[in-house]
Amino acid sequence: MKKITLLVAALAVTAFTTAQTVLSHSTDNTLFETGSVACASDPDQVPQTGDEGSSDNIFYRSYVPANFGISGDFEVQGANFFISFQDVGGTDPTSFFTVRFYVSDGVFPNGTLIEIASQDLSATVADHGTLFEVTLDTPVSVSADAEIVIGVDFPEALPVPDNYDIRIGINGAGQDAPSYLTSDACGIAIPTPAADVGPGFPNNNIILDLVGMEVLGVNEELLSQVSVYPNPATDVINLNVPSSVELQNVSIFDVLGKEVKRASASQVSIADLSAGVYILKAETSAGELTEKIVKN
Repeated sequence: MKKITLLVAALAVTAFTTAQTVLSHSTDNTLFETGSVACASDPDQVPQTGDEGSSDNIFYRSYVPANFGISGDFEVQGANFFISFQDVGGTDPTSFFTVRFYVSDGVFPNGTLIEIASQDLSATVADHGTLFEVTLDTPVSVSADAEIVIGVDFPEALPVPDNYDIRIGINGAGQDAPSYLTSDACGIAIPTPAADVGPGFPNNNIILDLVGMEVLGVNEELLSQVSVYPNPATDVINLNVPSSVELQNVSIFDVLGKEVKRASASQVSIADLSAGVYILKAETSAGELTEKIVKN
């Protein structure tokens, strides 16, 4: 496993983050296999003998955090991917490549990619099968609705006899969204799903994950600190509210939506309610909190 830190500039904001999460389109993002496809330096060579090398390949995956249940802003912290070397000949050269992070102003692969961070990296054959964990030194926050695109850019391979193919690792477990490829040498100028490149060019189930955290605004963070207890309850429901938050109103509704209790204090008597499930809505200076409660 390799951990790489990227140095980028970002604006300071007042916000709070949740636990780190990994967004992945891979059915299994821990299993490494060889067999990744790439565009060759000499794609017209017949037969393909393994000495043509890979050329100008950029592998892409795109992510919309909102599609993964993220509602607040998303803090882009890095990416995870496996390195795969294939058809190595001659010496053991060092391969230099770049990982880039973008936001797209259209639905990828359409629209313009706007780069928000990048880092130059290197690998040797000894890194075959290694999980690269690229971490931004200063994370970049974007909207949860933004489309974040990761591109791993491998330049042209060295000529024979020092040729090699360097690619991103895959596995056959599948994916829930396509990965994409461009290659100037092969005339693939627009990011194209690997399965659409041409006959005999199978889909590339590459493992290229986005790492980050959901960012909560100040009010969202304060609201997350409001707690309701005990639950289930028999006689009273208590609301624990931070000192910086004003509790304005508390309403309790039955399952039909009828309001059965209203209060403005942090303790609400429910002794006279029938046993069952209710919905509590608390209006505060930080926003509204809705929670299911159970009366024993």
